[in-house]
Amino acid sequence: MDKDEIKNETPVEETPTEQDKRPSEERESTEASRPNVEEEYLSNWKRERADFINYKKDESRRMEEFVRFANEDLVLEMMELVDDLEIVTKEVPGVGLEHVSKRFSELFKKYGVERISVEGQFNPALHEAVLEEGSIGRTESVANNGISVETEAGGTKMVEVRAGYTLHGKVIRPARVKLTK
Repeated sequence: MDKDEIKNETPVEETPTEQDKRPSEERESTEASRPNVEEEYLSNWKRERADFINYKKDESRRMEEFVRFANEDLVLEMMELVDDLEIVTKEVPGVGLEHVSKRFSELFKKYGVERISVEGQFNPALHEAVLEEGSIGRTESVANNGISVETEAGGTKMVEVRAGYTLHGKVIRPARVKLTK
């Protein structure tokens, strides 16, 4: 081509190259994916918010549980005193200690402490067998403090050796019993 031909040539419209198209395509894809990113951020935020609310509820329950059982050690110490008081009341009747024992029972009840019953069948979750007299005549003794409450269930006789207690439904001291078959 000569110079004259180049001058006479009409300008041809240039078509955008692939490189020119990319930025607009990227722009369109970014705009198209933006709602997905926003939805993802919103979804993650909601999930984290729900996790935080659940954490607060769990901590609240844990603190309530802690407060409910905070006095457990004190109650266990007091139970030893009540046991001694019951022994003295049985050994020396008429001294007037029955009233004190009754007050301890009321106090325990007020704070969610209940005595475990030895009526019915032996339950290893509630009772601790410390003495067993089997059908072969053998007797095994572990402890005995003189307190006896006798019940029979299904051919097995339970005698309370030491009272057991629950605190808000949780066994804090199992009842010690003697089993006789």
